[in-house]
Amino acid sequence: MTTTMQRVPLIRTRPPGPESRKLMERERRVLAHGAYGEWDQRFFIAARAQGSLIEDVDGNRYIDFGAGWGTNNVGNCHPEVYEVVEAALREQGVACWTSAANSWQRIELAERLLEVCPKRIERVVFLTTGTEADEAALRIMRRASRRPIVLTFYGQYFGLSYSGQAVGTLNAEMRGDVMPFVSGYVYAPYPNEYRSPLRSRTGGGVGRATIEYIEDVLLAHEVQPELIAGVIVEPVIGEGGILVPPDDFLPGLRALCDRHGWYLCIDEVLSGFGRCGRMWAYEHWPVEPDLIVIGKGISGGSMPIAAVAARGDITEKADAYVASTYSGHPAACMAGVKTLEILQRDRLFEHATRLGERGLARLRGMSAKHTAIGDVRGKGLWLAVEFVKDRQTREKDHAFAAEVNRLCLENGLYLVHDSISWFVRIQPPVNIPAALFEQGLEILEDAIRVASGGSR
Repeated sequence: MTTTMQRVPLIRTRPPGPESRKLMERERRVLAHGAYGEWDQRFFIAARAQGSLIEDVDGNRYIDFGAGWGTNNVGNCHPEVYEVVEAALREQGVACWTSAANSWQRIELAERLLEVCPKRIERVVFLTTGTEADEAALRIMRRASRRPIVLTFYGQYFGLSYSGQAVGTLNAEMRGDVMPFVSGYVYAPYPNEYRSPLRSRTGGGVGRATIEYIEDVLLAHEVQPELIAGVIVEPVIGEGGILVPPDDFLPGLRALCDRHGWYLCIDEVLSGFGRCGRMWAYEHWPVEPDLIVIGKGISGGSMPIAAVAARGDITEKADAYVASTYSGHPAACMAGVKTLEILQRDRLFEHATRLGERGLARLRGMSAKHTAIGDVRGKGLWLAVEFVKDRQTREKDHAFAAEVNRLCLENGLYLVHDSISWFVRIQPPVNIPAALFEQGLEILEDAIRVASGGSR
Protein backbone atom coordinates (compact mmCIF):
# COMPACT_ATOMS: atom_id res chain seq x y z
CA MET A 1 0.00 0.00 0.00
CA THR A 2 1.52 3.33 -1.03
CA THR A 3 1.08 6.68 0.65
CA THR A 4 -0.91 7.93 -2.35
CA MET A 5 -3.88 5.92 -1.06
CA GLN A 6 -4.24 8.47 1.74
CA ARG A 7 -5.59 11.15 -0.61
CA VAL A 8 -9.10 9.85 -1.20
CA PRO A 9 -10.63 6.54 -0.09
CA LEU A 10 -12.09 4.67 -3.00
CA ILE A 11 -14.83 2.05 -3.18
CA ARG A 12 -14.25 0.10 -6.38
CA THR A 13 -16.78 -2.66 -5.73
CA ARG A 14 -19.76 -2.41 -3.43
CA PRO A 15 -18.78 -4.31 -0.28
CA PRO A 16 -18.69 -7.13 0.29
CA GLY A 17 -16.83 -7.57 -2.99
CA PRO A 18 -16.31 -10.93 -4.74
CA GLU A 19 -12.95 -11.72 -3.12
CA SER A 20 -14.28 -10.87 0.31
CA ARG A 21 -17.31 -13.09 -0.29
CA LYS A 22 -15.09 -16.04 -1.19
CA LEU A 23 -13.11 -15.65 2.01
CA MET A 24 -16.28 -15.24 4.05
CA GLU A 25 -17.48 -18.63 2.81
CA ARG A 26 -14.17 -20.15 3.92
CA GLU A 27 -14.53 -18.38 7.26
CA ARG A 28 -17.95 -19.93 7.91
CA ARG A 29 -16.46 -23.40 7.53
CA VAL A 30 -13.57 -23.03 9.95
CA LEU A 31 -14.00 -20.22 12.50
CA ALA A 32 -16.21 -20.49 15.57
CA HIS A 33 -19.41 -18.50 15.37
CA GLY A 34 -19.53 -15.54 17.74
CA ALA A 35 -15.80 -15.43 18.44
CA TYR A 36 -15.10 -12.90 15.70
CA GLY A 37 -18.40 -11.10 15.36
CA GLU A 38 -21.49 -12.08 13.39
CA TRP A 39 -20.97 -13.55 9.93
CA ASP A 40 -24.08 -11.91 8.50
CA GLN A 41 -22.72 -8.49 9.51
CA ARG A 42 -19.39 -8.88 7.70
CA PHE A 43 -18.68 -6.32 4.96
CA PHE A 44 -15.10 -6.95 3.95
CA ILE A 45 -11.97 -8.99 4.53
CA ALA A 46 -8.98 -6.76 5.19
CA ALA A 47 -5.82 -7.11 3.11
CA ARG A 48 -3.61 -4.37 4.51
CA ALA A 49 -3.66 -1.15 6.47
CA GLN A 50 -1.44 1.88 6.75
CA GLY A 51 -1.78 5.15 8.58
CA SER A 52 -5.47 5.96 8.83
CA LEU A 53 -6.66 3.79 5.96
CA ILE A 54 -7.62 0.14 5.50
CA GLU A 55 -7.71 -1.73 2.19
CA ASP A 56 -9.73 -4.88 1.63
CA VAL A 57 -9.02 -7.83 -0.64
CA ASP A 58 -11.17 -6.27 -3.39
CA GLY A 59 -9.15 -3.07 -3.45
CA ASN A 60 -11.73 -1.00 -1.57
CA ARG A 61 -10.31 1.58 0.81
CA TYR A 62 -11.83 2.79 4.06
CA ILE A 63 -11.08 5.71 6.34
CA ASP A 64 -10.22 4.07 9.64
CA PHE A 65 -12.38 5.33 12.52
CA GLY A 66 -11.66 2.16 14.52
CA ALA A 67 -7.87 2.14 14.99
CA GLY A 68 -7.73 -1.59 15.56
CA TRP A 69 -10.41 -1.32 18.28
CA GLY A 70 -8.26 1.28 19.98
CA THR A 71 -4.86 -0.36 19.60
CA ASN A 72 -3.43 1.61 16.68
CA ASN A 73 -3.36 5.09 18.21
CA VAL A 74 -0.29 6.13 16.19
CA GLY A 75 -1.78 4.70 13.01
CA ASN A 76 -1.79 1.34 11.31
CA CYS A 77 1.63 -0.23 10.78
CA HIS A 78 3.67 2.77 11.89
CA PRO A 79 7.10 2.16 10.30
CA GLU A 80 9.10 3.37 13.32
CA VAL A 81 7.22 1.03 15.63
CA TYR A 82 7.71 -1.97 13.38
CA GLU A 83 11.40 -1.21 12.96
CA VAL A 84 12.06 -1.60 16.71
CA VAL A 85 9.77 -4.64 16.91
CA GLU A 86 11.71 -6.39 14.16
CA ALA A 87 15.04 -5.58 15.81
CA ALA A 88 13.90 -6.94 19.18
CA LEU A 89 12.52 -10.12 17.64
CA ARG A 90 15.82 -10.73 15.88
CA GLU A 91 17.73 -10.16 19.12
CA GLN A 92 15.68 -12.27 21.53
CA GLY A 93 12.59 -13.73 19.88
CA VAL A 94 10.12 -14.86 22.54
CA ALA A 95 11.94 -14.42 25.85
CA CYS A 96 10.06 -15.82 28.82
CA TRP A 97 12.32 -15.19 31.75
CA THR A 98 11.90 -16.66 35.23
CA SER A 99 13.51 -15.58 38.49
CA ALA A 100 16.94 -16.19 36.99
CA ALA A 101 16.88 -13.36 34.47
CA ASN A 102 15.00 -10.47 32.90
CA SER A 103 15.16 -8.43 29.69
CA TRP A 104 16.48 -4.88 29.49
CA GLN A 105 13.52 -3.94 27.27
CA ARG A 106 11.09 -4.67 30.08
CA ILE A 107 13.01 -2.37 32.41
CA GLU A 108 13.20 0.34 29.76
CA LEU A 109 9.46 0.42 29.13
CA ALA A 110 8.66 0.35 32.85
CA GLU A 111 10.85 3.43 33.36
CA ARG A 112 9.21 5.26 30.45
CA LEU A 113 5.71 4.44 31.68
CA LEU A 114 6.46 5.69 35.18
CA GLU A 115 7.66 8.99 33.70
CA VAL A 116 4.12 9.65 32.42
CA CYS A 117 2.36 8.47 35.58
CA PRO A 118 1.81 10.39 38.84
CA LYS A 119 4.75 10.30 41.26
CA ARG A 120 2.77 8.09 43.62
CA ILE A 121 2.81 5.37 40.95
CA GLU A 122 6.13 3.57 41.42
CA ARG A 123 5.86 0.00 40.10
CA VAL A 124 4.81 -1.74 36.89
CA VAL A 125 3.58 -5.28 36.31
CA PHE A 126 3.45 -6.40 32.68
CA LEU A 127 0.70 -8.62 31.24
CA THR A 128 -0.35 -9.58 27.72
CA THR A 129 -3.90 -8.23 27.32
CA GLY A 130 -6.14 -5.65 28.93
CA THR A 131 -8.32 -8.43 30.31
CA GLU A 132 -5.30 -10.02 31.98
CA ALA A 133 -4.24 -6.65 33.38
CA ASP A 134 -7.70 -6.02 34.84
CA GLU A 135 -7.65 -9.42 36.51
CA ALA A 136 -4.18 -8.68 37.89
CA ALA A 137 -5.35 -5.32 39.28
CA LEU A 138 -8.30 -6.99 41.02
CA ARG A 139 -6.02 -9.58 42.57
CA ILE A 140 -3.46 -6.98 43.66
CA MET A 141 -6.11 -4.82 45.35
CA ARG A 142 -7.60 -7.76 47.22
CA ARG A 143 -4.26 -9.20 48.31
CA ALA A 144 -2.83 -5.86 49.40
CA SER A 145 -5.93 -4.82 51.37
CA ARG A 146 -6.88 -8.29 52.66
CA ARG A 147 -10.43 -7.31 51.75
CA PRO A 148 -12.70 -9.37 49.45
CA ILE A 149 -15.06 -6.92 47.72
CA VAL A 150 -14.53 -4.65 44.71
CA LEU A 151 -16.92 -1.83 43.79
CA THR A 152 -17.63 -1.42 40.09
CA PHE A 153 -20.20 0.27 37.83
CA TYR A 154 -22.92 -0.89 35.47
CA GLY A 155 -22.06 -0.56 31.80
CA GLN A 156 -18.32 -1.04 32.11
CA TYR A 157 -16.33 -3.61 30.15
CA PHE A 158 -13.21 -5.47 31.29
CA GLY A 159 -12.95 -8.33 28.83
CA LEU A 160 -14.57 -11.68 28.18
CA SER A 161 -12.91 -13.81 30.85
CA TYR A 162 -14.96 -14.95 33.84
CA SER A 163 -13.49 -12.25 36.06
CA GLY A 164 -13.83 -9.69 33.28
CA GLN A 165 -17.50 -10.49 32.85
CA ALA A 166 -18.05 -10.61 36.60
CA VAL A 167 -16.69 -7.12 37.21
CA GLY A 168 -17.89 -5.75 33.86
CA THR A 169 -21.61 -5.42 33.15
CA LEU A 170 -21.76 -4.22 29.55
CA ASN A 171 -24.49 -6.59 28.40
CA ALA A 172 -26.75 -9.00 30.34
CA GLU A 173 -26.83 -11.63 27.59
CA MET A 174 -23.05 -11.71 27.32
CA ARG A 175 -22.58 -12.47 31.01
CA GLY A 176 -25.58 -14.72 31.61
CA ASP A 177 -23.47 -17.89 31.93
CA VAL A 178 -21.11 -16.11 34.35
CA MET A 179 -23.76 -14.83 36.76
CA PRO A 180 -24.19 -18.05 38.78
CA PHE A 181 -20.51 -17.87 39.72
CA VAL A 182 -20.19 -14.13 40.44
CA SER A 183 -19.25 -13.04 43.93
CA GLY A 184 -17.02 -10.41 45.46
CA TYR A 185 -18.50 -7.39 43.66
CA VAL A 186 -21.01 -4.64 44.33
CA TYR A 187 -22.39 -2.45 41.56
CA ALA A 188 -23.53 1.14 41.14
CA PRO A 189 -24.91 2.93 38.06
CA TYR A 190 -22.24 4.78 36.08
CA PRO A 191 -23.12 8.50 35.92
CA ASN A 192 -24.47 8.54 32.37
CA GLU A 193 -25.71 12.10 31.99
CA TYR A 194 -28.10 11.11 29.20
CA ARG A 195 -29.62 8.00 30.81
CA SER A 196 -28.87 7.81 34.54
CA PRO A 197 -31.96 6.89 36.62
CA LEU A 198 -30.49 8.53 39.73
CA ARG A 199 -31.30 11.94 41.17
CA SER A 200 -29.23 13.66 43.84
CA ARG A 201 -30.91 14.22 47.22
CA THR A 202 -28.67 17.27 47.76
CA GLY A 203 -29.44 18.96 44.45
CA GLY A 204 -26.29 17.88 42.61
CA GLY A 205 -26.03 16.26 39.21
CA VAL A 206 -25.78 12.58 38.27
CA GLY A 207 -22.16 12.41 39.40
CA ARG A 208 -23.12 13.42 42.92
CA ALA A 209 -26.19 11.18 42.72
CA THR A 210 -23.96 8.18 42.01
CA ILE A 211 -21.74 8.92 45.02
CA GLU A 212 -24.87 9.27 47.17
CA TYR A 213 -26.15 5.93 45.87
CA ILE A 214 -22.93 4.27 47.02
CA GLU A 215 -23.21 5.92 50.43
CA ASP A 216 -26.97 5.62 50.98
CA VAL A 217 -27.68 2.26 49.35
CA LEU A 218 -24.62 0.07 48.90
CA LEU A 219 -22.85 0.89 52.16
CA ALA A 220 -26.10 0.97 54.11
CA HIS A 221 -27.73 -2.19 52.78
CA GLU A 222 -25.24 -4.37 50.92
CA VAL A 223 -21.67 -4.20 52.17
CA GLN A 224 -19.71 -2.69 55.03
CA PRO A 225 -17.05 -0.24 53.79
CA GLU A 226 -14.26 -2.09 55.63
CA LEU A 227 -14.90 -5.12 53.38
CA ILE A 228 -14.23 -3.19 50.17
CA ALA A 229 -10.71 -3.47 48.75
CA GLY A 230 -11.12 -0.84 46.08
CA VAL A 231 -12.98 0.62 43.15
CA ILE A 232 -12.35 -0.13 39.48
CA VAL A 233 -13.64 2.49 37.06
CA GLU A 234 -13.30 3.57 33.46
CA PRO A 235 -12.62 7.34 33.47
CA VAL A 236 -14.58 7.43 30.21
CA ILE A 237 -16.64 4.33 29.44
CA GLY A 238 -15.62 2.95 26.05
CA GLU A 239 -17.54 -0.12 24.91
CA GLY A 240 -20.68 1.22 26.55
CA GLY A 241 -20.78 4.25 24.26
CA ILE A 242 -18.07 6.83 25.16
CA LEU A 243 -19.72 7.98 28.37
CA VAL A 244 -17.94 11.04 29.74
CA PRO A 245 -18.69 11.47 33.45
CA PRO A 246 -19.64 14.81 35.02
CA ASP A 247 -16.73 16.76 36.47
CA ASP A 248 -17.53 15.98 40.10
CA PHE A 249 -17.66 12.19 39.73
CA LEU A 250 -14.03 11.06 39.76
CA PRO A 251 -13.01 13.57 42.47
CA GLY A 252 -16.01 12.41 44.51
CA LEU A 253 -14.94 8.82 44.04
CA ARG A 254 -11.38 9.66 45.08
CA ALA A 255 -12.69 11.31 48.26
CA LEU A 256 -14.83 8.25 49.00
CA CYS A 257 -11.80 5.98 48.61
CA ASP A 258 -9.69 8.16 50.89
CA ARG A 259 -12.41 8.21 53.53
CA HIS A 260 -12.76 4.44 53.68
CA GLY A 261 -9.24 3.28 52.85
CA TRP A 262 -10.16 1.87 49.42
CA TYR A 263 -7.82 1.72 46.45
CA LEU A 264 -8.84 3.64 43.34
CA CYS A 265 -8.05 1.65 40.19
CA ILE A 266 -8.58 3.52 36.92
CA ASP A 267 -8.85 1.43 33.76
CA GLU A 268 -7.13 3.24 30.87
CA VAL A 269 -7.01 0.27 28.49
CA LEU A 270 -9.08 2.06 25.84
CA SER A 271 -8.94 5.66 27.04
CA GLY A 272 -5.17 6.00 27.49
CA PHE A 273 -2.27 6.78 25.18
CA GLY A 274 -3.70 9.99 23.79
CA ARG A 275 -7.17 8.72 22.95
CA CYS A 276 -8.88 11.43 25.02
CA GLY A 277 -6.38 14.18 24.19
CA ARG A 278 -4.04 13.51 27.11
CA MET A 279 -1.77 10.68 28.07
CA TRP A 280 -4.46 9.35 30.43
CA ALA A 281 -8.14 10.25 30.35
CA TYR A 282 -8.31 10.77 34.13
CA GLU A 283 -5.98 13.77 33.70
CA HIS A 284 -9.01 15.79 32.61
CA TRP A 285 -10.06 15.82 36.28
CA PRO A 286 -8.18 16.70 39.51
CA VAL A 287 -7.69 13.12 40.64
CA GLU A 288 -4.87 10.60 40.94
CA PRO A 289 -5.33 6.82 40.96
CA ASP A 290 -3.62 4.21 43.12
CA LEU A 291 -3.51 1.75 40.22
CA ILE A 292 -3.73 2.27 36.45
CA VAL A 293 -4.68 -0.55 34.07
CA ILE A 294 -2.95 -0.10 30.71
CA GLY A 295 -3.43 -1.91 27.40
CA LYS A 296 -4.34 -1.66 23.70
CA GLY A 297 -2.59 1.52 22.52
CA ILE A 298 0.59 0.83 24.49
CA SER A 299 2.40 -0.93 21.62
CA GLY A 300 1.19 1.15 18.71
CA GLY A 301 -0.90 -1.73 17.39
CA SER A 302 2.05 -4.04 16.86
CA MET A 303 2.34 -6.59 19.68
CA PRO A 304 0.10 -7.76 22.54
CA ILE A 305 1.11 -6.12 25.81
CA ALA A 306 -0.65 -4.67 28.84
CA ALA A 307 0.33 -3.51 32.29
CA VAL A 308 -0.74 -2.48 35.76
CA ALA A 309 1.07 0.57 37.14
CA ALA A 310 0.57 1.03 40.87
CA ARG A 311 1.78 2.51 44.10
CA GLY A 312 4.82 0.62 45.34
CA ASP A 313 3.38 -0.07 48.77
CA ILE A 314 0.36 -1.76 47.18
CA THR A 315 2.41 -4.08 44.97
CA GLU A 316 4.73 -4.92 47.86
CA LYS A 317 1.83 -5.84 50.14
CA ALA A 318 0.17 -7.88 47.40
CA ASP A 319 3.26 -9.75 46.18
CA ALA A 320 0.86 -10.99 43.53
CA TYR A 321 2.07 -13.61 41.09
CA VAL A 322 0.32 -12.32 37.98
CA ALA A 323 2.68 -12.86 35.06
CA SER A 324 2.28 -14.98 31.91
CA THR A 325 4.45 -16.41 29.14
CA TYR A 326 4.24 -13.42 26.80
CA SER A 327 3.92 -10.66 29.40
CA GLY A 328 6.54 -7.98 28.92
CA HIS A 329 7.67 -9.55 25.65
CA PRO A 330 10.89 -7.70 24.55
CA ALA A 331 9.53 -6.72 21.14
CA ALA A 332 6.27 -5.47 22.64
CA CYS A 333 8.19 -3.46 25.22
CA MET A 334 10.27 -1.74 22.56
CA ALA A 335 7.08 -0.99 20.63
CA GLY A 336 5.76 0.70 23.79
CA VAL A 337 8.89 2.79 24.18
CA LYS A 338 8.68 3.95 20.56
CA THR A 339 4.93 4.64 20.79
CA LEU A 340 5.45 6.91 23.78
CA GLU A 341 8.19 8.73 21.89
CA ILE A 342 5.95 9.27 18.84
CA LEU A 343 3.01 10.51 20.90
CA GLN A 344 5.14 13.11 22.65
CA ARG A 345 7.44 14.08 19.78
CA ASP A 346 4.64 14.59 17.27
CA ARG A 347 2.45 16.47 19.79
CA LEU A 348 -0.39 14.02 19.19
CA PHE A 349 -2.21 14.88 22.43
CA GLU A 350 -2.73 18.42 21.13
CA HIS A 351 -3.68 17.10 17.69
CA ALA A 352 -6.29 14.75 19.18
CA THR A 353 -7.72 17.58 21.29
CA ARG A 354 -8.05 19.96 18.34
CA LEU A 355 -9.61 17.41 15.99
CA GLY A 356 -11.85 16.08 18.74
CA GLU A 357 -13.25 19.52 19.46
CA ARG A 358 -13.93 20.06 15.76
CA GLY A 359 -15.49 16.63 15.49
CA LEU A 360 -17.77 17.14 18.48
CA ALA A 361 -18.91 20.46 17.03
CA ARG A 362 -19.72 18.71 13.73
CA LEU A 363 -21.69 16.03 15.55
CA ARG A 364 -23.69 18.64 17.44
CA GLY A 365 -24.53 20.24 14.12
CA MET A 366 -25.75 16.87 12.83
CA SER A 367 -27.85 16.41 15.96
CA ALA A 368 -29.58 19.73 15.33
CA LYS A 369 -30.67 18.48 11.89
CA HIS A 370 -31.51 14.82 12.52
CA THR A 371 -34.00 13.76 15.19
CA ALA A 372 -32.73 10.18 15.09
CA ILE A 373 -29.72 11.40 17.03
CA GLY A 374 -30.44 11.32 20.74
CA ASP A 375 -27.05 12.33 22.06
CA VAL A 376 -23.51 13.12 20.93
CA ARG A 377 -20.55 13.14 23.27
CA GLY A 378 -16.85 12.55 23.54
CA LYS A 379 -13.46 13.53 24.81
CA GLY A 380 -10.49 14.02 22.48
CA LEU A 381 -10.62 11.71 19.47
CA TRP A 382 -13.14 9.43 21.15
CA LEU A 383 -16.64 10.38 20.08
CA ALA A 384 -20.04 8.72 19.91
CA VAL A 385 -23.39 9.28 18.23
CA GLU A 386 -26.34 7.65 20.00
CA PHE A 387 -29.51 6.89 18.03
CA VAL A 388 -33.05 6.83 19.41
CA LYS A 389 -36.51 6.08 18.05
CA ASP A 390 -37.98 9.03 19.92
CA ARG A 391 -36.19 11.89 21.64
CA GLN A 392 -38.80 12.10 24.36
CA THR A 393 -38.74 8.44 25.37
CA ARG A 394 -35.08 7.97 24.42
CA GLU A 395 -35.85 4.45 23.23
CA LYS A 396 -32.68 2.94 21.80
CA ASP A 397 -32.61 2.36 18.05
CA HIS A 398 -30.29 -0.54 17.24
CA ALA A 399 -31.64 -0.92 13.71
CA PHE A 400 -30.91 2.70 12.79
CA ALA A 401 -27.36 2.41 14.10
CA ALA A 402 -26.84 -0.75 12.03
CA GLU A 403 -28.14 1.00 8.93
CA VAL A 404 -25.83 3.96 9.46
CA ASN A 405 -22.93 1.57 9.85
CA ARG A 406 -23.84 -0.22 6.62
CA LEU A 407 -24.08 3.03 4.66
CA CYS A 408 -20.76 4.23 6.03
CA LEU A 409 -19.01 1.03 4.97
CA GLU A 410 -20.53 1.19 1.49
CA ASN A 411 -19.05 4.66 1.12
CA GLY A 412 -15.60 4.03 2.54
CA LEU A 413 -15.79 4.65 6.28
CA TYR A 414 -15.04 2.02 8.91
CA LEU A 415 -16.14 2.89 12.43
CA VAL A 416 -16.81 0.93 15.61
CA HIS A 417 -20.23 -0.70 15.79
CA ASP A 418 -21.55 -4.11 16.80
CA SER A 419 -24.90 -5.82 17.14
CA ILE A 420 -25.47 -4.80 20.78
CA SER A 421 -24.90 -1.10 20.08
CA TRP A 422 -27.46 1.61 19.39
CA PHE A 423 -24.61 4.05 18.81
CA VAL A 424 -21.52 4.33 16.65
CA ARG A 425 -18.07 5.07 18.03
CA ILE A 426 -15.49 7.30 16.37
CA GLN A 427 -11.94 6.44 17.40
CA PRO A 428 -9.47 7.01 14.55
CA PRO A 429 -5.72 6.94 15.03
CA VAL A 430 -4.82 10.03 17.04
CA ASN A 431 -2.49 11.12 14.24
CA ILE A 432 -5.17 11.00 11.52
CA PRO A 433 -4.75 13.86 9.04
CA ALA A 434 -7.36 16.59 9.56
CA ALA A 435 -8.61 16.39 5.95
CA LEU A 436 -9.17 12.64 6.20
CA PHE A 437 -10.97 13.05 9.53
CA GLU A 438 -13.29 15.66 8.01
CA GLN A 439 -13.97 13.44 5.04
CA GLY A 440 -14.93 10.61 7.35
CA LEU A 441 -17.37 12.87 9.20
CA GLU A 442 -18.92 13.87 5.88
CA ILE A 443 -19.51 10.20 5.04
CA LEU A 444 -21.06 9.69 8.48
CA GLU A 445 -23.38 12.68 8.14
CA ASP A 446 -24.48 11.57 4.70
CA ALA A 447 -25.20 8.08 6.06
CA ILE A 448 -27.37 9.54 8.84
CA ARG A 449 -29.22 11.70 6.31
CA VAL A 450 -29.94 8.73 4.01
CA ALA A 451 -30.94 6.47 6.91
CA SER A 452 -33.35 9.20 8.01
CA GLY A 453 -35.09 9.06 4.64
CA GLY A 454 -33.04 11.47 2.58
CA SER A 455 -32.04 10.77 -1.00
CA ARG A 456 -28.72 9.19 -1.87
